[in-house]
Amino acid sequence: MLKATTSPAGSAPGPTDEPVDQIQTALQIVARSVTLVRVHERLLQAAGVRVDRAGAALLHELHVHHSALRVTELAELLGVDAPAVTRKVQRLEQTGLVVRHADPDDRRATRIELTPAGRRTLGRMRDARRAWLGRLFEGWGDADLAAFASLLGRFSCALEHDAHDAHDAHDAHDAHDAHDAHDVEDARGL
Repeated sequence: MLKATTSPAGSAPGPTDEPVDQIQTALQIVARSVTLVRVHERLLQAAGVRVDRAGAALLHELHVHHSALRVTELAELLGVDAPAVTRKVQRLEQTGLVVRHADPDDRRATRIELTPAGRRTLGRMRDARRAWLGRLFEGWGDADLAAFASLLGRFSCALEHDAHDAHDAHDAHDAHDAHDAHDVEDARGL
């Protein structure tokens, strides 16, 4: 297992520093590259669709979960607040890419799902991204591509697990803070 070590200033890197540093540099390049507006615009142009990145992310979450989701569920999955999701859903609904319907479990809530036009739009976007990735992997052998896919999948699972743990720790911290605030109120006789 790779383990980052900290080398004293001026000393040679430890045996595990170099791969971790290479990975960190590569991840910075990947993160910057895939979030560039011009990359998104080029993919949209190739797909022949007009959806902003936030809309594309929302459509993707609906597709991945294979079901209608509540705004609060989408907000948590996307890491944004519910009002932002509501505004995005309204725009996507106006363009016919999603539809809202009453939640059968709670009539006060609504569920959002992809329309056939939303599925077609997302499919064209996914095809354009797949073609782009195919160009990036030109010249890779099947074994290298399979190994990369396997390792990247393993890494993404570790990232997802870490993000989930961080979310749980944040919730526990918030609950602890609320409990402490309640104790202070009790001590003050409030």
